Amino acid sequence: MLNDLKFCQFCGAPLEADMKVCAGCGQPVGGSGSPMEYLQSSPETPATPSTPPASFTETAPAEPPAEETPAPPPPPPPAATFSPPPSGSGKSKFPTWLIVVLVLVVLCCCLTFVIGGIALFQFVSEGSVSEDGIVPPIVETFVPLNATEEPFVVATQPIELMETALAPLATLIPEATLAVLPTLPAQPGIGQSLTEDTLMDDFSSNLFEWAEEADDISVHGFRDGRYFIQVLQPEYFAWSFIPTDFNPTFIRFNVQVEGNASEGTFGIMCNFQDSSNYDYVEIDLDARSYQIGREQNDEFTPFTSSDWVDALYLQDDPYAVNQISVRCTPENIRLEINGNLEADINFIPAEPDGWVALYAASWDNLSPTGFTVYFDDLMATIKE
Repeated sequence: MLNDLKFCQFCGAPLEADMKVCAGCGQPVGGSGSPMEYLQSSPETPATPSTPPASFTETAPAEPPAEETPAPPPPPPPAATFSPPPSGSGKSKFPTWLIVVLVLVVLCCCLTFVIGGIALFQFVSEGSVSEDGIVPPIVETFVPLNATEEPFVVATQPIELMETALAPLATLIPEATLAVLPTLPAQPGIGQSLTEDTLMDDFSSNLFEWAEEADDISVHGFRDGRYFIQVLQPEYFAWSFIPTDFNPTFIRFNVQVEGNASEGTFGIMCNFQDSSNYDYVEIDLDARSYQIGREQNDEFTPFTSSDWVDALYLQDDPYAVNQISVRCTPENIRLEINGNLEADINFIPAEPDGWVALYAASWDNLSPTGFTVYFDDLMATIKE
C-alpha cells in the first residue's frame, strides 16, 4: 500500500491525491515517488523549504522539470521503519490579508494622531487669547497641607526660612537708578472708617493703631499720608497685621516702592495661623512677576505652576503706583492687579481663616538705605 501513495520529490512527504502544493515544504506538486526515492536523491533534508540542501552545488529550480522521470523506487523498507514528518513542522508564509489589515490599522492610528494634534493646536491657540486680545489669567487647583499650631504675634522673620519663596532673582538683574516717586493717584471718598465687616483707611492718620515701631531689622510707620514698611537687613521680611477684629477675606490697596525696586518684594499674608503657617501672595515689581503659595511648618510650597509667574498687568515702570486686590479664603486665592484678574487658585480647605498682614521682603543685594514699600487707600472686608 505504501507504493500506491504519492510523495513529494523535494522533501519526501506523502501527498494526497488532490494536493497541488506539498504541505511539508511548500513546493508545487509535479510528480510522484516514494520516501526512499527522496532519500536516495537527497543526502540530507533541507533546513528550510525555500533553501536547497547544503550538498547541492547549484540553486534548485522553482519548479521541477516536467520531463524528468524519477528513478524506479527500491524495495520499500518495513512499514514500521517509516515515520512521516510531524504535523506543523513545515514553515508557512505570513497571511497577506493580515499584513494588509495591520498596515491599515497603523495608517488609521497615524491619521488619528495628526488630526488630534491639529485640533488641539487650534483649541490652545484660540483659547489662549480672549476675544478682546487679552491673555486669560492663571486658574489652578491645589491641595495644600494642614496648619495646626496656634497663632502668635511676631513682627519680623529671618528670610533664610524663605529660600524657596524668595529666590535671589535680584542678583541677576542690574541695579536700577534711584527714581523720584510720582504722586499717588487720589481715590475720593475712601477716608477712614471701620465697621463690623469693613475697614477703609487712607492712612491720613493712625486712627486704627497700625504698628509703629523700629529696630535694626525693620521700620513700620506713617509718612506723607501713607503707611510704610522698611526692611533694613538683607534676606529678611517684615509684616504688619491689618488692625481689625475680623479676618478680612478681601483686601485692596495702592502700593509703591522707594529706592531700588530690584532689592525686594512685597505682598499679603493671609490665613495666618502663626509665623510658620500661612498663605501668601508676593509681587516683584522689578521683575514684573508674582508668586502664590503656602508656608507649612517652615516649608514653602508654590500654589502656582512655577515658583514665579510673569505678571501681565503690572505697570511697566517698577516705581509707578499699582493697585493690588487679593481675595483670600481657606479654599481660594484670587489676585487682581490694576483691575485685571491675574490668577484664581482653588484648593481643598484646610484650616479656618486666619489673620491678614501686609509685608515687605529684601533680597541679599540690599543697599544700606534698605528697601521701603508704601501702602495707601486700603480696604479690607469680609463682604463678597
